[in-house]
This record gives sequence, structure tokens and C-alpha cells, in this order.
Amino acid sequence: MPRDGKLLMDYRETDEQRMIRETVRKFVENEMKPVVMEYDHKPDPGDCYPWELLKAAARMGLTTMSIPTEYGGGGVTDLVSRIIACEELGYGDNGFAGTIRHCIGLTAWMDTLCTEEQKKEFFPQIVADDTFLIAEAMTEPNSGTDNTLMSGVPGAAMQTHAERRGDEYIINGAKHFISNAGYAKLILLHCRTDRKLPLNECRSVFIVPRDTPGLRIGKFHNKLGRRLINSAELFFDDARVPARYLVREEGEASKYLKQVAFQAFFIPATMVGTLRAAHDEVVAYARLRVQGGKPIIRHQLVAAEISHMKVRIEAIRSLLYRQAWCWENQYEYDPSLTILLRPMLNELCGHMAYSLQEIFGAPGVDREFIAEKLSRDLLTMVHGPSTYAGLIRGAPDYQLETGAHTSEV
Repeated sequence: MPRDGKLLMDYRETDEQRMIRETVRKFVENEMKPVVMEYDHKPDPGDCYPWELLKAAARMGLTTMSIPTEYGGGGVTDLVSRIIACEELGYGDNGFAGTIRHCIGLTAWMDTLCTEEQKKEFFPQIVADDTFLIAEAMTEPNSGTDNTLMSGVPGAAMQTHAERRGDEYIINGAKHFISNAGYAKLILLHCRTDRKLPLNECRSVFIVPRDTPGLRIGKFHNKLGRRLINSAELFFDDARVPARYLVREEGEASKYLKQVAFQAFFIPATMVGTLRAAHDEVVAYARLRVQGGKPIIRHQLVAAEISHMKVRIEAIRSLLYRQAWCWENQYEYDPSLTILLRPMLNELCGHMAYSLQEIFGAPGVDREFIAEKLSRDLLTMVHGPSTYAGLIRGAPDYQLETGAHTSEV
């Protein structure tokens, strides 16, 4: 409510948001936790995907919650509700949470940016198929963070190229480490439409169905952690995409992507959920493990370290929800703080993985214990924009000089 011309922040969850949190929490406890270790331990990354878990999540409406009701989706439009779902899924398994996060975030992306004709073509397909996955393809073998930091340099950053020929675009290039790519039925492909211009002047996005001629799925990346989300290579060899699958105007993506800057909140939300899970496991173990005649949680150094974990997690969680609230209400929103969420989380994940090993000791490296898996998942979270790149982009002078935005976080 306004007071003296100011809008007061209200972090109390609505009845609908509480229902979403409790529903997802039960799903995590009853459906996810009993099976995630089994899938994580499969040696072939192609076998790590829990299809039955995906179908169960789809039946609950998690994969389609951001799709408008007129297309059969859940019609959830507020950002905080989506973040709540991602956070609770992250508590159960960061990899599988990433799969659903893509469904939640990218359908919201499509609802914001796609034409009615594009939505009418693809949203009903997504709603009708419990195994429909979506991927967003940006990272390439020779371009990752520089897609942001070098987007203003002529010819630098991503090289995948689309050329218009009549009513089609011919696409050539390669992507790698693309989440969901191995099984995605729809790909939101970022590429350039001019080989020489800076990326921020020629960036375009295309909707690319899996059966597009000239699209080939490469190897599945055999990752250290987050194994329940598949990551794979994509190759485009004269791939032919109808011109009607271009999102908005050719070469204008760097401008219109600002409208979907809310994407920057979903990865931090799943990471916060996993950090919470790691903290809870440490507390439970420290209460049971006895050394020196008492549970180790009663040893001062262990207790202090656990407290340090807790306060840092809660600080980042509070910043996440504050930023989401400010974005939602368009009130005193500071994009640099959203950018800085990622490097803060990267640093905390690395510290938490170390602390897990320190407190658990030998069980921390035993694959029968959840601490070993959580350590790998926490370390594997440190991907995408690096810690230092995030710190650079979040600096006030860099923001002013380059006009950097959160849409590519």
C-alpha cells in the first residue's frame, strides 16, 4: 500500500503462491527424492533423464503453468509464483529443476515475444504432450560469456548465421552445452543475421522444431553434476526454417529481449533451492555425527560454519525475492543487482561444496551419500556467465558505458 508516495514492499505470499509452494514441495518429497540418486548414478548421460518424473510434473501442470489458459495452460502470470516453483524443485534436484525451469521460463518468454500465430501453432502442442521439452540455444564452442561482454565488437561472439532466401532462412553453425537440447522438441535459437556487424546489431531468434531439415543432435555432455538435465550439442547444416518462425524483427533481438529480462531470476531460484537442501543435509548430519563425546554441531567451529551458510543463503534468497518483487511492480528495480545474483551464488555454491566435504568428512565423497551428489551439483552450477563476468557487468560504470541489460544473464 502507498505511504507518503512510496509503495511498501509486501513479501507475504498469496493463497495461490502458498498452494504452489506446498504442492511442489510434496511433489519433491514424494516423487523426486526417491529416484534422483538412481538417475544421477547412471553412467550414460543419455539414460539420466527421468521421463516418468517429467510426465508426473506435466500432469501437475508444472511444465505448462506459464501458458495462457486460452491455450490450455495454467495461466500463471506473476513472476514470484514461477520463482517459488523453481526454488522448491531445486531443493529436490538441481538438474531436473533446470528441465522444468526451461518449460516455465521459455513458455513465458514465448507468451511475451511471439506472435498470436506462433502461439496458436506451438502452445497447443506443448499442452498436449507430457514429454514436450524446450531448449534455448546460445552457447557455442568458441563463444559463451563473450556473447554478452563482446556483443558490441564487430564480428565477435556467436557465429551461427541465418541467411534469408525467399520464404526461408538457411542456418549454419553449432551450439554446445545446451540444456534440454538432446530431447527438446522446440529450440529457441539465437544467431546472427550479418557476419560482420556487432552481435547487438544483428542478433535474431528463431523458433526451430526438432524435425527441422538440416538440424542434427550431437553428443550428450557427460557432466560432473546436474546430471538429470541433458546437455547436448546442436549442429545446423543448411537448416531450413520458415521465415514465419522468426521472432519479431530480424536483427533486433538485443532490443526486444529486454522485455524478457525476468529470465534472469529462474536459475538463481533453482540454485537457492539446492543450497537450502545442502544446508538441511549438513544440519541433519551434524546432529547425528558424534565426535569427542557430543554431536559435532555442538563443536563451536562446526556450529559457526553452519550458521555462516544459513545467513548467506537467506541473504541471497531475500535479494532474489526483493528483485523479483521490484520487477513485478516496476518499482525501484535495479538491474545491476539482478546481474550480481549470479556471481554471488557462484561463490556461495563453491564455498558450500567445500563445506559439505569438510563437515561430512569421508561420507562426503561416498556415492551412497547425498552429500557427494550435492557437492557435484553445486560445483556444476558454476556455469554460464562466469563470476568475474557477472561482477564486471554489475559494476555501475560498466552499465553506464555499455548499456548492458539483464536479459542475457
